[in-house]
Amino acid sequence: MLSADYLLLQHRSDLGLVAARWTRPVNSGELRAGYQEMLRFATGCDTCRRWLIDARRRVEVDARDVHWLTEVFYPTLRQHLHGHTYLAFLIGPHQADHVQDDSLPALPYTHGSNCSVNQFTDEGEAVRWLVAQR
Repeated sequence: MLSADYLLLQHRSDLGLVAARWTRPVNSGELRAGYQEMLRFATGCDTCRRWLIDARRRVEVDARDVHWLTEVFYPTLRQHLHGHTYLAFLIGPHQADHVQDDSLPALPYTHGSNCSVNQFTDEGEAVRWLVAQR
């Protein structure tokens, strides 16, 4: 387990996934550093390619950070983890109402051969989706 003041990372070997939990709202630098730390952590956990990302405490994400995730970060996943990565984002119901961004593809979506992304308001559903991705 790894913990920073804004991010808690845990390898769930019983489920074969990495659980990443944002513990508070973060600025752009922390968000990007957090994702880089998730990647390092997943690489150290038998290159775990299924991630549960609990974003319920993270209030907003700037459009520039979304661009960084999709154009810079996601394309590195396959290279570092040697396969397709699955990311299940856990958000609060109030966040689901504010996520509408016409520039983003409808969820779930696949980002080339790099990763598949989905979003959930129920942790059980998110874990079931991840576990099904074998």
